Amino acid sequence: MINKDNYKIAAVVVTYNRLELLKECVESIRNQTRKLDEIIVINNSSSDGTLGWLNEQTDLTVITQENSGSAGGQYTGIKTAYEKGYDWIWSLDCDVIVDKYALEELINTDEFSFDMIGFLTSTIYYKDNGLAYSNIPELGNPYNLLTSISNHKPIPIISASFGSLLFPRKVITEVGYPTKDFFIWGDDAEFTLRIISSNFKGFIVIKSKAYHFNDVNNPTPYLNIKVEDKRFIYGVRNMVYIALLRNRITHNSTLRGYFSGLGFVMKIYSQREINNSESRLKLFLKLIILYIKGVTFRPTILYPKR
Repeated sequence: MINKDNYKIAAVVVTYNRLELLKECVESIRNQTRKLDEIIVINNSSSDGTLGWLNEQTDLTVITQENSGSAGGQYTGIKTAYEKGYDWIWSLDCDVIVDKYALEELINTDEFSFDMIGFLTSTIYYKDNGLAYSNIPELGNPYNLLTSISNHKPIPIISASFGSLLFPRKVITEVGYPTKDFFIWGDDAEFTLRIISSNFKGFIVIKSKAYHFNDVNNPTPYLNIKVEDKRFIYGVRNMVYIALLRNRITHNSTLRGYFSGLGFVMKIYSQREINNSESRLKLFLKLIILYIKGVTFRPTILYPKR
């Protein structure tokens, strides 16, 4: 068995116009008690001075590309790390600040050495120390959950975010890269669900901590974002697709997925407050269109060359 200290690990950070948070994020990665072998930053053509600052850094690998959303950024970063031969890849958002022990705590778990380990994720808090809604993972079997809690062990989960996600290269070989087609929101859920569907295991490590400094800690962001916003358009479509995928995996039922996705869009319709630029009819039609796009969505999954 290879000593844990001998594994080569690269961090991947995707950024777009978040320079000040990016600086804090990178510094927190630099300060890890378990040092990284490389920090790869994907710059989605930021226009706020990010590139100038990145070019001044001597310890970062910087790739600037056309803005392809967080999904396209993670695809490029993870593909780069894989092709460089790294044993493990640690994917992060640029507005996440990781505790200095975060990576060490992930590695020091027994689960890190499991033959079928698929991914490990940190417990991600909002900047006010409450849990970050956008990074709460999806839990697995209740019995396994309670058993893990009672034994103070990492908790089994079936999906997680790219807020702080550590995974071995073997899952990329097996299940492919994250798909670029999501653009924003849901790409991490699809990727981790895909890993679980290939019989790998995922866990959240309570002792590994990170802090998400996004603007709002909102469990239902779709209630406030303008319907013309890319995050609304991509997010709703992607979440409908995720509902189908999740139910195929957990319940072996596509029909249940259709109803789950429909329930998701109807919840937005019923709970969203209408402003002067919207109408109930406009919102309803938009959601139905996005629901249809979600159930017919066929994202492209690319695999490493063998």
